[in-house]
This record gives sequence, structure tokens and C-alpha cells, in this order.
Amino acid sequence: MIYKIFNSFFIGIAFVSLLDFLYFIGIKLNYFDFYKITEYFNVIFVDNQNFYLLIFSCFIVGYLTLYSKYSKIFTRIYIITIFLAASSIYEPVGRYFGESEFMQKNQTFILGSTKFQGDILYEGRNYTYIYRNDLSKTIKLPNNEVKITQ
Repeated sequence: MIYKIFNSFFIGIAFVSLLDFLYFIGIKLNYFDFYKITEYFNVIFVDNQNFYLLIFSCFIVGYLTLYSKYSKIFTRIYIITIFLAASSIYEPVGRYFGESEFMQKNQTFILGSTKFQGDILYEGRNYTYIYRNDLSKTIKLPNNEVKITQ
């Protein structure tokens, strides 16, 4: 029984990590690089994970792959899911996923005595990346200096 739990977990880690990696590499290539967001991939990856859900998913995926009587059906579903996760590598799909997950449109910001409008592209650990439509470029501001109103 214990070996089934360990096997399920470790196979699940491999299968779920592949999906997770494909999804985030597509977002990094097509959203973060497009908007010139200079966060490291590892920081983006770690900061945007729900580790409780990840661990639970590893057990479920591993068990369904190895020990379920429906493992052949699940394997087919998993292969389709690989293609869906890999679709984020296609530029319009990856940008859409990134925008739907990270972008907050039409926000008002206060930086010192200056007030301006823009879209939040990404709020990182230390910096907030904002797209200014009036300047047509991405700006990087420290989290402790910029105030977001709205």
C-alpha cells in the first residue's frame, strides 16, 4: 500500500510538472517577453503556484495513471491535456493566457505627486510592471513607491 502511494506521487510529479512547465514556458515566451517584463522564469513559476493543489494533483494523476481501472482512458485524456498546455507556446494563445491570468486593465496609479492610468501587467515580489498606453511602453516601478487606486 505504501509503495502505491509513493509511486503515485512520483509519477504524478513527473506528469503534472510537464503540464505546468509547458504552460508557464508559453506564458513566459509570449506574454512576459512580449511586454518586456524582466522577472526570472523561476520567480514567476514559484510565485504563481498553488502548492497544495499541486501536491493533490500529483497524487490524483499518478493514481489514475498507474492503478485505476480507467487508466487507458485517463492516459488519452492526459495526452490531450499535454497538447492543450503546449498550445500556450503558440503566440496568440500564450499571450491570451498571460493576459487573462495577470493583466488588470484600466488602473489608476499614484507615484509621488503624479497620477496616471495604465494596465497592470504583473505584480512581482519587488516590482509592479505597468503598461502605459499614453507612452506605449512598459514601465517597472517599485512596489513600495507606487499606489494603485481603483
